[in-house]
Amino acid sequence: MKKKLLTIFAIFMCFTLVGCDLKDNVNSVKEDVKPNNNVVPSKEISKYDYVDGKLIQIVDEEGKAKQTDFVIDGLIIVGNRHSYEGLDAESGGLIKKLVENGYKKEGLYSSFYLNEWIEFYIDTKYNGSVNDVKILITPHRKIEELESMSYAQLEDLALSNGGYVIEYQVPDEENYKYVGNGYANMDYSEGKYDILFTYKGKLAYFIVINETKESEE
Repeated sequence: MKKKLLTIFAIFMCFTLVGCDLKDNVNSVKEDVKPNNNVVPSKEISKYDYVDGKLIQIVDEEGKAKQTDFVIDGLIIVGNRHSYEGLDAESGGLIKKLVENGYKKEGLYSSFYLNEWIEFYIDTKYNGSVNDVKILITPHRKIEELESMSYAQLEDLALSNGGYVIEYQVPDEENYKYVGNGYANMDYSEGKYDILFTYKGKLAYFIVINETKESEE
């Protein structure tokens, strides 16, 4: 009888020890999977790099152009109060010299004065309605924010901040593909701005530029 009781006690102790071990393992697992509240989520990476003086096309999540009807092959933008490459902006030889260097998508002039007219010369094969294309200048914003706005809101953003809206015209082949100009109003604050090209009310391209006050010297 005594031997039988010892056997039962040994079995009981065995189960007790196994149970404790399992409990410790469960607690260990719970500690291992405890969430780390100190992890900082990575910042959202924009698909646009916002390089000054670079023509950037609006693309979808796969990096493909959202529209392919209004395509800019290159352009020239100049301000009438600057001198470029040693030539005054109002001299007849300036645009001719720039055209010889080619219409570009990168390395465009991006520094302009407040109180300056900015001229646009665009190389494009677009032959659709001129009413479908507009050029605006607005305070700099993330493109995701601008894309969420209607055309009317973009226009209001431009005009309520001293900006402009250019009614696009067919590039004038006799004037180096000139399409129009816009005035950088003195009501602007100095800083970064966006030149927006819209097609049928939607963003198609943008260029980041800088606006500064002209030195009085």
